[in-house]
Amino acid sequence: MTAQPVPLAQLPSPTREIDDAARLPDDEAALLDMLRRTAARCRATPRADLFRACALLGAERSVAAPRFAEALLRTLDQGLGRPVRIYKRGSTELSFDERWLLALIAAFRRDDDASATFLVSRRLTHASRRSIGFLARGLSMGLEPA
Repeated sequence: MTAQPVPLAQLPSPTREIDDAARLPDDEAALLDMLRRTAARCRATPRADLFRACALLGAERSVAAPRFAEALLRTLDQGLGRPVRIYKRGSTELSFDERWLLALIAAFRRDDDASATFLVSRRLTHASRRSIGFLARGLSMGLEPA
């Protein structure tokens, strides 16, 4: 008996599981939702200078995660050297930028400095690595424990 060919449309997509926001653990889904809401608000605001944003947040240690998220999303394009891609709320797909942010914040949350350093050094300009890392770490520290 010979196997019948399966149409490509019926084969499972190897990236669909990764891209499907509905398959994220609850804590990551909540973080993604917060990042998307913050990004939507930031679209209407002017971009902030990366170093100035870090200096303002660095002076106040009790700043909540949403303020770090806003500063991160308003300055991330400077570190990437291009506009950041964050999908609208409710989108079932994840952009590469969203996956990268979730991985970076997760690395900081589990105190995995080696992974965080790798993620930062592979995507960001050299001049922005420390500042973006500071903002991502501040965001991770302001989140509820995993």
